[in-house]
Amino acid sequence: MYDPLTHNQIPRDHERGVQSYWASNTELPAFDASPLPGSADVVVIGAGYTGLNAAIELAQRGREVVLIDAGGIGAGCSSRNAGFLLPGTGRLSFSDYQKSFGFDTACAVQQEFATSITHVEAMVDASDVSCDLLHTRYLRLAHSAKMAAQLQRQQSLYAHTALTAHWLSPDDIAQQVPGLSWNHGGLEVTPARAVNPRALVGVYLQHALNAGVRCVPHHPVVAWQKQGSGHQLTTPSGTIRANHVLLCSNGYLAKSPFPQLSARQMPVLSSILVTRPLTQHEQNAQGLRINDMMMDTRTLKYYYRLLPDGRLLFGGRGAVTGASESHPRHRARLEAAVQATFPSLQGLTSDFYWSGWISVALDSMPRVYSPEAGVYTSMGYCGAGVAFASLAGKRLAQLVAGDSLPELPFYQSALPRFPLPQLRRLALRTFYALQRG
Repeated sequence: MYDPLTHNQIPRDHERGVQSYWASNTELPAFDASPLPGSADVVVIGAGYTGLNAAIELAQRGREVVLIDAGGIGAGCSSRNAGFLLPGTGRLSFSDYQKSFGFDTACAVQQEFATSITHVEAMVDASDVSCDLLHTRYLRLAHSAKMAAQLQRQQSLYAHTALTAHWLSPDDIAQQVPGLSWNHGGLEVTPARAVNPRALVGVYLQHALNAGVRCVPHHPVVAWQKQGSGHQLTTPSGTIRANHVLLCSNGYLAKSPFPQLSARQMPVLSSILVTRPLTQHEQNAQGLRINDMMMDTRTLKYYYRLLPDGRLLFGGRGAVTGASESHPRHRARLEAAVQATFPSLQGLTSDFYWSGWISVALDSMPRVYSPEAGVYTSMGYCGAGVAFASLAGKRLAQLVAGDSLPELPFYQSALPRFPLPQLRRLALRTFYALQRG
């Protein structure tokens, strides 16, 4: 499997061999791929949520936009995630933002997160591509008494957000999700949304095509040179010159030709399995409903939802390296976690299993910014980016156009560099070992 920390360049069609549930049943809108032109005003690298939304916004403003990707459209985590459409990103809570930036800024951040949801919904409403958008609730399930107390303290903070939170006692959880093997209560957070993530890529692709974006998939960038005030990008099929370059690869960003940004993120594998369809009796016995999205409070969290066809989707951390991702122990570990979480589903195995690279920021907060003249990027979503990554693409386009962005922390500074970046993988391996201990 392609590994951003060991491969200098991202290979063409790097998603080949990824057998995800979403890819098995979701076709993207058909289109004729454009040949690589010799020049363009704007080149967007990375055709996921961020890149597509940036391309759409710029094309709708009349800019000449070419969107390129090493794989197919949405080849990375935009087509591989769990479809949790939540108002938030990164790993910082309301109280974290309040402590670091003040109460007013924390409230403004939450409003921007709410805007990300309305942005996605508006894009979906304006498209005739179906993406199974569901109105749901989000259950944050305490895995210990200590975390239950912390969740109860956090409940009041939701009054300052676009969300509503209700504490569910252990008795409530026992009634609503009786199949759980552990129960310390939890928070019911609304509103929330669930989506077919690959179909959402299709929504954005349709908008991009309608706006006149030239989509050039299967063209990895293998070299990048400054040429005067512009940039020359080289692919295996030729070169293209651009006045502006947008880097929207997030966790898939290659070491070369972008070393200055590679050291500012930690690519981490997240893995997901999908089981066979559960019987109605099995669904009822566990308390699984398609309108619930659930996540526990462990440091290395598990997250799960019942899909519209009755299958259970269950996700968690993956392998440390791309080279080891295909080892059967990782799939077996996640299957064991399903059975540990829902003991009466013993023997339930997975029909689908896949992994993808998320981008972790050093300070747990993404950035949308310009690292140098004519170059723009958005990355560091920390595995929580379906909604915000979409809005971030629009914000990135606004930055290119010279618009002022909201005065929020993730729009006002560069992504911090990891100290001793060559040790990132060792640090991750050590962290996982400590969590197991």
